[in-house]
Amino acid sequence: MSRLVSTQSYLTLLVLCFSISAAATPSSKHALSPLSSPLSFQTTELDDGSGVSRTALVLPRQNEASDIRIDGRVTEDVWHSLPTHTEFYVTDPDTLKPAPLKTTWRMFYNNEGLYVSAVCAQKPEVLVERLSARDQGFLNRDYVSFVLDTSGESRYGFWFQLNLGGSRSDGTVLPERQFSDTWDGAWRGDTARFEEGWSAEFFVPWSIVSMPRMDGERHMGIVLQRKVAYTDERYGYPPLPFTQPRFMSGLQKIVLQDVEPNQQLSFFPQVSTTHDSMAGETSSHVGADVFWRPSTNFQVTATVDPDFGTVEADSVIINLSAVETFFPEKRLFFLEGQDVFVPSDRAGRWSSNTPVMLLHTRRIGQRPIVPDLPVDAEFEWADFSQPSDLIGAAKATGQAGPFRYGVLTAFEDDTTFWGIRDDEAISVTAEGREFAVARALLEKSNGNYRGIGLLSTFTQHPTVDAATHGLDAHYFSSGGKLKIDSQILVSDIAGIEDGFGGFVELNYAPIQGITHELVAESFDDRINLNYLGYLPRNDIETLRYRFRYRKFLNDWFKETYTRFSLRHSRNGDDQVVSSEIDVSQQFTFHNQTQFRVSAEYEAEAYDDLNSFGAGSFLLDSTADIDLQYQSDSAKRLFYQVSASYETESILGDRVSGGTFLVWRPSDRLSMNAMLRYSNRDSWLLYQGNQQFTAFASESWSPTFGLDFFLSAQQHFRFDLEWRAIKARESTFHELPLDSVRLLEIDDPDVATRDDFAISRLNLQLRYRWELAPMSDLYVVYSKRASLPDALAYDFNQQFGETLDHPVSEGLVVKLRHHLGT
Repeated sequence: MSRLVSTQSYLTLLVLCFSISAAATPSSKHALSPLSSPLSFQTTELDDGSGVSRTALVLPRQNEASDIRIDGRVTEDVWHSLPTHTEFYVTDPDTLKPAPLKTTWRMFYNNEGLYVSAVCAQKPEVLVERLSARDQGFLNRDYVSFVLDTSGESRYGFWFQLNLGGSRSDGTVLPERQFSDTWDGAWRGDTARFEEGWSAEFFVPWSIVSMPRMDGERHMGIVLQRKVAYTDERYGYPPLPFTQPRFMSGLQKIVLQDVEPNQQLSFFPQVSTTHDSMAGETSSHVGADVFWRPSTNFQVTATVDPDFGTVEADSVIINLSAVETFFPEKRLFFLEGQDVFVPSDRAGRWSSNTPVMLLHTRRIGQRPIVPDLPVDAEFEWADFSQPSDLIGAAKATGQAGPFRYGVLTAFEDDTTFWGIRDDEAISVTAEGREFAVARALLEKSNGNYRGIGLLSTFTQHPTVDAATHGLDAHYFSSGGKLKIDSQILVSDIAGIEDGFGGFVELNYAPIQGITHELVAESFDDRINLNYLGYLPRNDIETLRYRFRYRKFLNDWFKETYTRFSLRHSRNGDDQVVSSEIDVSQQFTFHNQTQFRVSAEYEAEAYDDLNSFGAGSFLLDSTADIDLQYQSDSAKRLFYQVSASYETESILGDRVSGGTFLVWRPSDRLSMNAMLRYSNRDSWLLYQGNQQFTAFASESWSPTFGLDFFLSAQQHFRFDLEWRAIKARESTFHELPLDSVRLLEIDDPDVATRDDFAISRLNLQLRYRWELAPMSDLYVVYSKRASLPDALAYDFNQQFGETLDHPVSEGLVVKLRHHLGT
């Protein structure tokens, strides 16, 4: 009953916040029609470093910009005195024809930053507005964006995107097209509608971006882009479609004079209050982040006594395999300025290959290392899964000519566990870990790109002394046709022989739309990156080839996308652990709908992991086919349906299907629901003592989400995610010590059944108010639940019963505010 009362109080508080903020939020749908300008940019000729002359735009400088209000309306006098750029081409699909809708861009700069505006001609009835949380840039809606190569040498840059309605996205980019959305900058921007279309305004302070230190003339690169959702087309200048490998090296060169930004010193005090409904306790926390950029090529960030709270929820994962689940980083401090610590695509978020990371910052603040516990005492085991508190962390990154560098350090607080012995409370302390990271990168870009870097990590604890080192090398040819990434890895863990590994990735794009990818990797059985990094497994050698072919526009389809891949892996005992071939074909029709069919065949191979050290066993070949159809994602009602069939390595098969539905009754309200069902005959799980059980299982995975925006800065979100499995014993198997074939046996224990069920649920209600750039108020109610005896209930009963068995429940109110220059 107390939890019910608390929940009602939370909802009352949220409603009150909405009422107050809604009353304070101005509403505007229309802007004055922006005026056009006949002026053109001045140009000059630049040497790109390889002896080739390129035309550059000379950006106008306007020292006074006090009359500009960043509200999306391009109506101030200063805009109309500027040259315009209206030359754009269709880059998606990659026809490279002149854009059918007019887009007018203007730009100028001063010592404070870069001002950019865009005016987009379009009929109001076909505008697609969709408000979202920050960095949801992948949604199909109308937006404008630009990429800025602040290095001036195609070495690193930043991207900024304004979606119709005012929602923002941003991030970093590395050669040639390594995009990341983990960086959030304190820039301003907004959009507005007018009778003939819509417009956008950006202001990007120089103090938030990295760039070389120099006097006089400064060179940068830029690409301007626009998305038209109702036709699912993207315009760009210069035209750099995704079917071409060249991107950063092909940006339009721009010239600026005497950019001398002031140093930035910012404080981010944060205070939070957490009410734990399970324990009936309320606690408060005060901490602070500090950001100092004394020059454009150096910055320091630090956090003291941080409270990361529960403002972001991880997905519900049920993992009974021997491979650790990878959880992405969501904490702002560790996401900011991380690009220099990312030595390859495989250490980033958007790689299509298995992650290989020396630095995985989710390790910092993970659950503590459990100390030796008294055998005659009882402890609450749920306490051991809670994250560690951080005393603080600091990070410094910088650049000196072609050399970039970064250092990171973090310190965990000690954790106290309370138990009961002889009816008396006792405590045991687990010491916190200490972490350090060092990065150095030497780059050169003069037509092509070359880089060589070193990344080292260190983890110290009374029970652990671990270090890892990685030497990475990169080469991108002029135009991006050939790309080579490589890394040599070493782990040095006290008491264990050093481990070694590495990989080479080669991408070759001979013509537009075709890409060949070849990956070779090798990791010995001693390498371990998982104290501060992530490596899903060691003791493996892999050779993988992938072919991609994307073709736009013919009589039947708007786009076709073909993918074909081969993979072959062996372990240190020369056993084949993976040998597979898969092919996928996707069709996009002219009405923006899509259909995809994919098939995979995996030959007979060994499983050397899921016996958890009891030995390798041979599995029969498997095959699967998957079908998927989706409607036009720009419509207010969007749906996706899929179905798959797979043969099992033990007799039987697996059938699964699902649907994903998005309904947007208005631009401010969006609802989504997903349902996934799976039925398999022979789910093989290790039971110990060389014995396995194959289970006949069913699983349901429904999710529901609701997003409501009072404005682009005020967002209410409801998330519900449930995973439920029922598994009943089917056949029994044993791995003989003198064989690699599983032997089917009778039930070794007829008195006990191996049947099991799992039911886990996450629920979160979150309100976020962006008070100013990088200043936020959060009110978050979270509940995690797990049903201890799920087998006693059918699926219809499990959901309600799981809700009544929370493992954690609470409310967090958190304020983070930006103070400084």
